[in-house]
Amino acid sequence: MTSADLVDAFISTKETLYETGIEDDFFLDLIAARLVVERVGEANNRDWWDSRVLSETGRARLSEVTPKTQLQSRIKLASKVGRKAESDRLSADAISLFSFGPRVESRVKAAIEEIESADKCSLGTLENLSVQSLDEGWTDQLIEQTASNSTAAAGSRTEPAAGRSFRLDDSEYTQSEIEAEKRRLLTTLLQGYGYSTDRLRVPYYPLAPELKSENA
Repeated sequence: MTSADLVDAFISTKETLYETGIEDDFFLDLIAARLVVERVGEANNRDWWDSRVLSETGRARLSEVTPKTQLQSRIKLASKVGRKAESDRLSADAISLFSFGPRVESRVKAAIEEIESADKCSLGTLENLSVQSLDEGWTDQLIEQTASNSTAAAGSRTEPAAGRSFRLDDSEYTQSEIEAEKRRLLTTLLQGYGYSTDRLRVPYYPLAPELKSENA
């Protein structure tokens, strides 16, 4: 696998999502990023989770069970696998690639629910992605393809402490703040996933409680 393979999978996945009716740039980037990370971590790739949802085998099985909503079902199941793997390593009050807080997640869920049935739309490029090894920083090429056209800051990478998860910095965000910072959060969370090579290491930020009025 080359970085071009990852980029091709990311771009192709975004195009497929757009064809199914998802037009919001952030949702396209977020869902495509999740699907690429999920595919990289599947059992026949890096084996971070016991899943083959986005493989050829996964497609064949879902086509038998949910032929009319196979694509939507794959996206839902892939997201669920990633979210479960993260939640096993994080506290409930965390912001991570597969969990952007209740407000954002409710909108992402609604967008996925509205995916149009499209027989010609497929995740073929993603499905064919074969990942036998990864170099640190492998997600930087994906970041450059997001709508914000961000570039991971060169030279700013600091090796996190050993463990199954790591806090990216001292920042924490309320649900209200996530909306304004969502693109930067996606960029930094994706960059954090660049440390997952031989094993999964989940980057996160704490989700801060909303401030309540004393008179409420």
